Amino acid sequence: MTREPWDQHSEAAEPQDPRQYAFDGDDQAPAQARHHVREALWSWRMPEDTVDTAVLVVSEIMTNAVRHTTSSRIQLELLRREGEVEMSVQDCGPRPIRPLRLICAEAGDGWGESGRGLGIVQRLASRWGAAEAGLGLRVWAAIDTKDDVR
Repeated sequence: MTREPWDQHSEAAEPQDPRQYAFDGDDQAPAQARHHVREALWSWRMPEDTVDTAVLVVSEIMTNAVRHTTSSRIQLELLRREGEVEMSVQDCGPRPIRPLRLICAEAGDGWGESGRGLGIVQRLASRWGAAEAGLGLRVWAAIDTKDDVR
């Protein structure tokens, strides 16, 4: 059975050295998140292309959380597992009015002036998804690594 992005969840091995961060839900959050992702992945000795991809994915997800919610706090979690890095962003609401299934289906529908974030995530991630989390939404993405180290 093939799972859709909105109902996927991570079933990978236990994470190593997980990292968690919390940000105010303002315009500074995406830049702060990019900084922390870059530092965490460098400390995990991930190759530069993996770091760059992870930074871009988190930037897109975090920007969506800031732009599309009135969340006062946004959480970022980074998980390193054998063969992948998983990133998740969780806001504290409110959830989007449009059904999550529709939002995910539209993710790859083009490259217009805006609304490209989830399309970028879909193209770069080996798997991704979103789920309701309390009053908010948790959006996550995993990117493959070969556990190459610098």
